[in-house]
Amino acid sequence: MPLGNSETFLNAAPDAEARSEIEAVLSFPGAYGNLAALLVTVAGLAAAAWAGTIAGSEWSWNTFRLAVARGESRSRYVTVTLGTIGLLLAVAWLVLFTIGLVFAAAGGAIAGVDLGDPFDPSALERIPVIVAAGWWTTVLYAAIGFAVAFIARTQVAGIVSVVGLYFGEQFAAVIVPADLLRFAPITASAGLVAEANRLTVAPDLLLPLLATSAYVVIAAVAVAVYAQRAEVP
Repeated sequence: MPLGNSETFLNAAPDAEARSEIEAVLSFPGAYGNLAALLVTVAGLAAAAWAGTIAGSEWSWNTFRLAVARGESRSRYVTVTLGTIGLLLAVAWLVLFTIGLVFAAAGGAIAGVDLGDPFDPSALERIPVIVAAGWWTTVLYAAIGFAVAFIARTQVAGIVSVVGLYFGEQFAAVIVPADLLRFAPITASAGLVAEANRLTVAPDLLLPLLATSAYVVIAAVAVAVYAQRAEVP
């Protein structure tokens, strides 16, 4: 009998451990931040591909040339286009996050895990910050993809550059000190979402926010300067 109890315990332990990990991911209020961290990379890469497609089509469809021919400001045209992409991403991110919460709650209920308290006051106060951080991160991905694709005049370059940055920073983590790597664009944006979920110390949130914002501004300025000086066929 003791041997049988030991075997039962050993067989059940992996299931209990896996169940505990599932509960840690799906239980509220932590599920809000976990979902944002899970979605942000997928949404960011999709945003980069979309923005790169738009930027590349400015050359392949000659829409930028037509705008210049109408006498529009070159820099204003591209920055307004990028700003519009950012606004549309805000709507897309909010919808995606909401759908994700529904699926997370439904998945947790089906799995029979304790969902916790989704209406915890402290958690509800963090939701706007978590959503804003996730959106701003997708804007970073899109801004880099847009700028690279527009300057390279090809749609593919945008998504390739962002994917390269993403995996490049993963590999760089092996040799680059974390204190330096946290200023890299993808790592900084990931830190922004992580700190938005914790919201414990304001400076910890401020640093990745400033770094992420700086890269968005640099991308916007770069594409504006290039548009102003580019030779339009």
